[in-house]
Amino acid sequence: MKKLFVLLITLGISLGNVSTVQAETWKFASEEDKGDVQAIYAKKFADVIKQESDGDIKVRIYYYGQLGTENDIVELAANGTIQFVSVGTGHLGSYVPEVQALSLPYLLGTDEQVIREVLTSSKTIYGDLSEKFENVNLKLLSMLSEGEMVWGANKPIRSPEDFASQKIRTFTSTIPVETYKVFGATPTPLSWGEVYGSLQLGTIDGMVNPMYFIYNAKWHEVQTHLMFPGQQPYVATVSTNNDWFKSISPEKQLMIKKAVAEAEQAAFDYQIRINQESMDLILEERPSMTVVMLNEEERSRFETLAKELHETYYDVVENAYEDSEKDAAREGARNILQGLLKEVEEANKS
Repeated sequence: MKKLFVLLITLGISLGNVSTVQAETWKFASEEDKGDVQAIYAKKFADVIKQESDGDIKVRIYYYGQLGTENDIVELAANGTIQFVSVGTGHLGSYVPEVQALSLPYLLGTDEQVIREVLTSSKTIYGDLSEKFENVNLKLLSMLSEGEMVWGANKPIRSPEDFASQKIRTFTSTIPVETYKVFGATPTPLSWGEVYGSLQLGTIDGMVNPMYFIYNAKWHEVQTHLMFPGQQPYVATVSTNNDWFKSISPEKQLMIKKAVAEAEQAAFDYQIRINQESMDLILEERPSMTVVMLNEEERSRFETLAKELHETYYDVVENAYEDSEKDAAREGARNILQGLLKEVEEANKS
């Protein structure tokens, strides 16, 4: 009860009389900190809402840790305590198991234009998958890439054999964990705030994240090698409380859609620039850093192993449902994954 009281105070929710302030405030919680891609998205979103509402609506942004863990902020959005939440797909598995299709390695590739086309216009994402969000009272508004996921370690990793005995920090959902098991490593789920100290102390050996995040978190200070495996982007999601969204006026809904579009553009432009700048800064600050680009033959070994995870994905989704729903859940997961594979293939041809 005490924790709930403190949280309500933090969020500015009155326990007594209703405030007389006329301006409306919407709350947007991100798993990331200022200067990260999701923060750029949230800031642009807030600016557009303020402009479109003539200042009558303010979006208050909560950054990493201010309202708890990644799971905490998703729960706050689902129960309506806050209106908006942004987290990576790897943190949503316990709420929307089907979303873990986007966490499968070698699904989206690393061509930023192809990735963006799929993440912004996919009928599979904004149809079949979006319905799964609504089942937990979330409305999916947007997905975006934060850049290619890069492996960090203190030795070169070019093969599954190189991953042997390596403890790699992963996200908390099943697919990221199973990915590094299949790749030969020992996955170690940790919140990002724990990673620097764990790398420094040797509790873990490596990590995986986009380049800009590695630089911002200073993880390059405690790693000697960075590997580009051509594996996948970090995919972020932006959602709102579904009941709340349906309750607001059509004018406000249109305002949100406009803000989503402009925020996605701002975040896309930013991540392209900041990932390259971060790579340059890392090499400037640590000239001894070894950068490894896996060649096609090396990538193909990991890509072959990654296909084993498709059945794992179906199992994960099926096991999240009651016995009477398992068959339908597995079929739904299969349709989502196959739909995404087809859309990626078509986007690569266009």
